[in-house]
Amino acid sequence: MKNPYLKRFFGFLLIETGKGCYNSDMKDMMKIEEAEKEPNIPEYGLEEGVERLSELVREKVSRQEEPVIVEVAGGSASGKTTAVTVKIKEMFGEEAAVISMDDYYQGKMFMEERTKKGETLNWDQPEALNLELLKEQLSELKASKTIEKPVYDFKVSESTRTERIEPRRVIIVEGLFALNEKIKDKGDVKAFVEIGTHGRILRRLLRDMERTGQKPADILKYFAEVVEPMHEKYIESTKKNADIIINNEYSPGVEAEQSGLHEVQLKFRGELDEKTLNKSGAEQVSKTIQVDNYYNPRDRNLIETGEILRIREEDGYGVLTYKGPKIESKYGERPKFEFEIDKETEKKFLLIYGEKVKIIKKERKLYRLDGVEFSLDYVSKVKDDKIIELGKFIEIRSTNKMVDEQKLDEVLLKLGLDVNRGIKESYFEM
Repeated sequence: MKNPYLKRFFGFLLIETGKGCYNSDMKDMMKIEEAEKEPNIPEYGLEEGVERLSELVREKVSRQEEPVIVEVAGGSASGKTTAVTVKIKEMFGEEAAVISMDDYYQGKMFMEERTKKGETLNWDQPEALNLELLKEQLSELKASKTIEKPVYDFKVSESTRTERIEPRRVIIVEGLFALNEKIKDKGDVKAFVEIGTHGRILRRLLRDMERTGQKPADILKYFAEVVEPMHEKYIESTKKNADIIINNEYSPGVEAEQSGLHEVQLKFRGELDEKTLNKSGAEQVSKTIQVDNYYNPRDRNLIETGEILRIREEDGYGVLTYKGPKIESKYGERPKFEFEIDKETEKKFLLIYGEKVKIIKKERKLYRLDGVEFSLDYVSKVKDDKIIELGKFIEIRSTNKMVDEQKLDEVLLKLGLDVNRGIKESYFEM
């Protein structure tokens, strides 16, 4: 029988034994886990946190002659670079220099050599970086010596040159592992930038779709398989080394707009008869059954934030859809993005994300009229394992933010529908 061991996995504790069940050892392991939690570290919102961090730096600058090293750590897409480091650099101007830990990546050849030796590494664990060199160079800067810092080229996955860094009054070191045990003692002031899993996922998707052109499904798959497990193992655990924690949570009302795609839709209770459809000139496009599974992350309530995350099952395919909060408009409008997701990625994503909160089933007939799509839906929801009928609806929609509302008005007029009687709520909200 295997010895029981603790596996921390994204917000819940799982004890694995040879029998695969919970036992009395769980209590002992939970006590150990409780003892290992980070001390009572002060936490701040973004603006207050940046101001407090700058105060701590100023205090150190006034009390010590050698350069003050500031370490800023945090998970992927937490905002440690753009939201915190950049602002601290601006506050101290020419007196400050920034060192990105990304420049200390060992490189593709190093990773390949380690693989040949039987040790496969990924880019989101500290062994992929030359922390010994960084530690040495921070010591040199602390002693007011100039260093030749490597410069990493992400296009070739290697360091291609060096950059001369003169000692300054303030040296800001930012990166995933800025509070790693190997270098934490080099910092005079230490900050951890916090963000929940939901926010890290969405920021990473929105950022990398724009920055790298990667397919969103590939970004999500790598996040679920590598980024989040490495965050839990190597990054979150370093929060206890911080002097302050700065919360920079995802703001859906602002950041969802980066999706670049808006959904405009309006619903009406009832149905349209064949005579009305034929008279309007509407053309039936398809007939299908959609099963929409809605999820809530472990770190926030999407009902309260006005967001929606679902995975739709249709014709053997899965589509993940994220919708931001509603935008006040004549028609129901939300920022939105969606992409196809395979079963394996879906399973890994849900393991780190959260729980299913509702199922909506639709028997849908899709039509097109004058370039505008609308559907006739028979809708039901599953609650407490019981099927509850919501009824029949007509839904008109567009995913063009610049949609001509006059055109939608004209289509509704042809269908005999009054826009003022429209329902802006989603089926999830009914």
